Amino acid sequence: MRSWVETAREGAQLLKGAYQLDHSTSVGDLGSLFVPQGNRPIQQLKRRIAAAYGAAWSFPSTHGTTILNVLALLSACPAGGRVLVNRDAHTSVTAALIQGGLHPVYLVPPYDADLGLATGPTAASVRQILGRERVDCVFLTSPNYFGIVGELAAIIECAREQGLPVVVDAAHAPHFHFCSRMPDAAEDLGADLVCQSTHKVASALSQGSVLLLNDERFIAPLYEHVNDLGLVSTSFSYPILSSIELGVLQLLEDGERLWSDAVDRADRFREVCRTIPGVACFGREQIDRSDGVTAIDATRVTIDVSRTGLTGFEVERRLGAGGIYPELSTLRHVLFLITPGTADEDLDTLGRTLDAICRRPAPATRRRLPPPPPLPEMAVLPRTAKFSAKRSVPLADAIGAVSGETVATYPPGAPVIAAGEIVSEEVVDYLDCLRSHGAVLKGAADPSLRTLRVLA
Repeated sequence: MRSWVETAREGAQLLKGAYQLDHSTSVGDLGSLFVPQGNRPIQQLKRRIAAAYGAAWSFPSTHGTTILNVLALLSACPAGGRVLVNRDAHTSVTAALIQGGLHPVYLVPPYDADLGLATGPTAASVRQILGRERVDCVFLTSPNYFGIVGELAAIIECAREQGLPVVVDAAHAPHFHFCSRMPDAAEDLGADLVCQSTHKVASALSQGSVLLLNDERFIAPLYEHVNDLGLVSTSFSYPILSSIELGVLQLLEDGERLWSDAVDRADRFREVCRTIPGVACFGREQIDRSDGVTAIDATRVTIDVSRTGLTGFEVERRLGAGGIYPELSTLRHVLFLITPGTADEDLDTLGRTLDAICRRPAPATRRRLPPPPPLPEMAVLPRTAKFSAKRSVPLADAIGAVSGETVATYPPGAPVIAAGEIVSEEVVDYLDCLRSHGAVLKGAADPSLRTLRVLA
């Protein structure tokens, strides 16, 4: 058996070229991430990426999409403004709310009880909110982690009618623009700012992401925040920057073929999953059948294992014991990403392993699997809660108090309770159920979640 030292040495040899690109300080002759002007290589890189997507400008990030969500929202929404945001947005949006003192107006996506999943936002729900609330900006996540796209085109058009800028967290959609078998890309539908994780789906190194700007009026505020807030390191990574360009170039030159093949592979694997007793697996047949489903990224294969008597977390643990690691699990689901790098042999092995796991006896005792709790009532803004005095109390005693922390399952990173919201009994029950089944809870000061921080 190879030691980790031997593996590390081999990896270091393979990465020798990347190490040669890795400067510890910014090199002036190469240009800068911190200005839009000039024609040095980094500025040319920004223009080439923008041109590939048909956007006005791009800002590449070596710090992932997390900071891009913050920068994009702060660029589009005035300080202290009100932002319509889907409730299942990534927790980086909560960070932007805190930074800008923004007031969230939450849009709760439909919940499909048969699928056991939140779907995408609908235009009717957006119009309803805009009819009763003052809003300065719209922030949407599309697609969601499970590849579901809601009524994005209609919502963008609705926002346009109101003169509202639209920011889209499209972390999982850097490939949509380049493949006709994918849903329509947010940047092609007219969203003003689109954040993408080139490292999640395309072939960039980890933390390589891109912010696309369709409207040049947001370039100046973007660079003001880039320079002022300390979110972008002056020692940004040249290897990651180079990998972003290569990843986008690969999509530009061969994205149609690569991702069409991945769709075919995913469809075949989806059919295999449907033959496993107790397992359900939705696909594009769900389009227009469920509220808030207008398109699906078919390369995301979500299996529902609830009828096997197992939770998704238990299936993930059993897969991990055999060296197989899915993208994420929930109480009911396990999600697999089928990419151009996924081989048929990999899927054959995965199919056989899943079949064996789901045929094993389930634990004799099992708790009910509750749906996500209703939207908690907001008592104070996230920024107010962030900088208020707090105390820790037993989780059950937190009911009725104002949460001092934002707790999310990760992945996908959507908050169950956000700082500033009143902790309900349903929230406590749901968190307790997640904890008991081994979910990863991001943001909790007490990782065991026996206690919760509330406002003092």
